[in-house]
Amino acid sequence: MELIKSTKSKTGKGLTYSVGLKQISELLSEVEIYDKLNIWFNNHEGGGMGLFIPGGNTLNYLKGSSKELLRFNILISGNYSTPLDKWAIILHAVKAEISKPTKEFLIEIGIPRLRNWFESEKSETWFYGRRYFQIGLNESLTEFCVLETQNDRIIKKEINNCA
Repeated sequence: MELIKSTKSKTGKGLTYSVGLKQISELLSEVEIYDKLNIWFNNHEGGGMGLFIPGGNTLNYLKGSSKELLRFNILISGNYSTPLDKWAIILHAVKAEISKPTKEFLIEIGIPRLRNWFESEKSETWFYGRRYFQIGLNESLTEFCVLETQNDRIIKKEINNCA
């Protein structure tokens, strides 16, 4: 099995990556787009979800009921860019003290959700512009959020308990 192409930066003090390239590759190896995936290990913690809608040409800030997403920090996201015809995964660093529960969450829930997104049936219009599929955890690690956007539109937003 060939590993996914990746770019990894050294994390700052007190931060680590909760899962590695080998684990991500193993969990996604059977995905049809596997050979097209790139993974970026972001050496900073993921910011709050809902600060802006990714994928637009400008920062489009979420309003109203989407402000509830601010309490979730992005852990991992999937992205498809039509102009670049590229698929990517971005994994954010986390505080070392939450690395173990974050790893368990990613292996049991986060990456399987991302895998389902990669494998989902896609209409012709799905590929217009940029797609993002973000997964984040709240600070107490009891809830997670999934946010899917296309360009500057929210396609899906859901909050679930981790248990």
